[in-house]
Amino acid sequence: MRWMPLAMLLTALGGCAGMGADECRTADWRAIGYEDGVQGHSAAYFGTRRKECAEHGVTANFDAWLAGRAEGMDHFCRPQNAYELGLQGLRDPGVCPAMLEAAFVAAHADGYGLYERGEMLERLRERLHHSRKRSQKIEHLLAERTTRLIAPYLAPSERATIAVELKQLAQERLELERTIDRLEDEHAAAEREYEDYRRRIAAGSPTREATDR
Repeated sequence: MRWMPLAMLLTALGGCAGMGADECRTADWRAIGYEDGVQGHSAAYFGTRRKECAEHGVTANFDAWLAGRAEGMDHFCRPQNAYELGLQGLRDPGVCPAMLEAAFVAAHADGYGLYERGEMLERLRERLHHSRKRSQKIEHLLAERTTRLIAPYLAPSERATIAVELKQLAQERLELERTIDRLEDEHAAAEREYEDYRRRIAAGSPTREATDR
């Protein structure tokens, strides 16, 4: 069996539907435990199963469920699943047995590290985009106000108001130019950090691939 696809992993972490009366009466508790293990449920999740079936007068088999869960956890706790979990910004559920935990935690840290760097890159990209849009808007306003300022029919009071607006817009444009320069530098640095980090991860584990941003 290959590592769990991300779509399945995310669906699994969202929880499972409850068990009905017929399901409880015919339950293969080892198989149910296996599925719960594959989905990353902790041992405490058995309490949910026990309660569901107790409502239908059925006693859940803890030993069989626990044995099945242990088998399922062998698949859930694979490093690639941990990496995908981190890459989506999801937490480590902390359910893996000791013999699998170290590799799972390390792979999750790799994925989450790339997620954090990607989020930083995206935030800088958005700020840069909005700053550039505002800069374009200011250029348009400066041109429009300048045209109005030289109109011969303009009243002195309105001319004075426009002159103040032009001064304010020019100051904002200057500040934006500085901000854009800084954001471009920060964005370039964040992009290098993201790519360097991704290459380091790929070098350490060629099976780990990140989606392009």
